[in-house]
Amino acid sequence: MTQKKYYFTSVIFIALIALSYLYLDRQVAVWFHEHLSEQDHLFFRNITQFGESTYYLIGFTFAFLIFKFMLQRPRWADKFLFLFTSVAVSGIAVNIIKVIAGRYRPSEFFMNGDYGFTFFHLSRAMTSFPSGHTVTAFALATAISHLWPRLSIPTWIFAIAIGISRIAIGAHYPSDVLGGAFIGTLSVYLILYYWKKKPALAL
Repeated sequence: MTQKKYYFTSVIFIALIALSYLYLDRQVAVWFHEHLSEQDHLFFRNITQFGESTYYLIGFTFAFLIFKFMLQRPRWADKFLFLFTSVAVSGIAVNIIKVIAGRYRPSEFFMNGDYGFTFFHLSRAMTSFPSGHTVTAFALATAISHLWPRLSIPTWIFAIAIGISRIAIGAHYPSDVLGGAFIGTLSVYLILYYWKKKPALAL
């Protein structure tokens, strides 16, 4: 992706996030809150678990160590190091942004009518933007698509499903998910930019 495409895509994402925040978020949250059955809620809760970054970080660490030191397959070790880095860096970025943004979660809107950003909060109830699970899912999808292009379609479907699940269970607003998709994808592209500058880490 060229630098101009980076900027253009970023502007599009930011515009969609802003429009969703102003005109869509509350309506979508209310719809899911009023129409989702217990069975549907359980279904989406099962899906959303696949956006938990801890599982991937542990798995990629073990895979890296096995391929690096036991099997002595450095290229495969680098692939798993890249996957680990993609999840870790995007996760650090999203946690910093969450605290700075201090956005109320949908649960606060339904309980107290609170909506918007208060800035600089550590409480889970006020760290809605962006969606961390979505960041992990889209970082993984971007990284895996780069390593194994044939897996692009299922990995992107996987990422979108996790994003939708976060809205469906009332954990996030649509703009949180859009923000997560943006941060997750952008983080991996930035990692790739610096990764390719180091021949020893060529994937």
